[in-house]
Amino acid sequence: MSIPKPVKFYSFLFLLSLSFAAANLHAQEVQDTRNSIEFAPQVSLGVFTAQHKLSGTAYGGELIYHMSTTANPRPWMKMLNLKSLDLVFNYKKMSNIVMESDPRPDRFGDSYALIAALNFSLLKGKNTELFVTPGLGMGYLGETWFTNENVLVGSHLNFSSRIALKLATKIGPATRLSAGLDILHFSNGGTRVPNNGMNISSVSLGLIQSLKTKSAADTSSWRKPMDYKKHSIDIGVNIGRRGVYRSKDGLYKTGLYAGYNYRLNSVLGFGAGLDAVYYHTIYDPLRNTETYQSKASSFDRWRVGLAVGPDLWMGRMAMSVKYGYYMHYNSLMNIKTYWTPGLKYNVLDWAAVQAKIYIHETEADFVGFGFIFTP
Repeated sequence: MSIPKPVKFYSFLFLLSLSFAAANLHAQEVQDTRNSIEFAPQVSLGVFTAQHKLSGTAYGGELIYHMSTTANPRPWMKMLNLKSLDLVFNYKKMSNIVMESDPRPDRFGDSYALIAALNFSLLKGKNTELFVTPGLGMGYLGETWFTNENVLVGSHLNFSSRIALKLATKIGPATRLSAGLDILHFSNGGTRVPNNGMNISSVSLGLIQSLKTKSAADTSSWRKPMDYKKHSIDIGVNIGRRGVYRSKDGLYKTGLYAGYNYRLNSVLGFGAGLDAVYYHTIYDPLRNTETYQSKASSFDRWRVGLAVGPDLWMGRMAMSVKYGYYMHYNSLMNIKTYWTPGLKYNVLDWAAVQAKIYIHETEADFVGFGFIFTP
């Protein structure tokens, strides 16, 4: 398959900027504490999903507001080399994307996403800096199963995640040229199915303009940092909804967690604990359409697993991902393992709000929202 000309052009410019970086990364650092705004047109390198082959090119771009954190950073910001808190608006025109098993045109519509991201510096020189920027937010997809029988997408509203690798090279006193590679993911977390989701990898070239305004992220005015314990116990509860296939109905589940945490320092930790999920509706072969939940289908009310994994703490907020093995799961498909990525924010030193997604292999089960208590 030949590479489209726009992809070749953007790839060439990205490699050219990378060459500039190699020449400048040894130079002395210059700190810029100003906020900035970035505009970056994009073209897709590929659009892909599980179980279905997609072809075509998506065009779009990003508008990003970078709120600098370098003027007065928190200790965790220094440790992780955080440069800015970003608000990202992403647009993709996907009318050219087709599914090879069902090549009818305009199956997906356009996509829009609003994402909050963290912009970490990996390498920095006098004029050039390399960043990695993970982020989470919400997205809107123009077409779904319920509008045109699009078998990949079950809802207009979706969770969006994005990770970008960007290179910024100074070309003026307040202007930088940016070139980047990123992957954008859309999924509703199983709240409405089908939910294969979509992944769009893109290359971008843009401009970053520093603003005269001072950084609004003056961390000296933020809440007092939370004192952490080297050893602690978490007790959590959440509730979530999984969609019924090709229906707007849903099946509810309640998740419980009890685990032990060990903190290596203020940023890095490790956790291990028991996950229990209660099914408000179990699988009934005589009511297959109403009760089928794919890899999450259970003949029993409870499934129980043991999971372990790292935690990344950023002040009062923590990101975690745990890999687990089921000690009890009467599964329709004989599933033995699971994943549980999650976010939590400590409103109090002993209480946090949480969002946690349960995943079997690459398939989302449900997203649970709830609370975690640390006695």
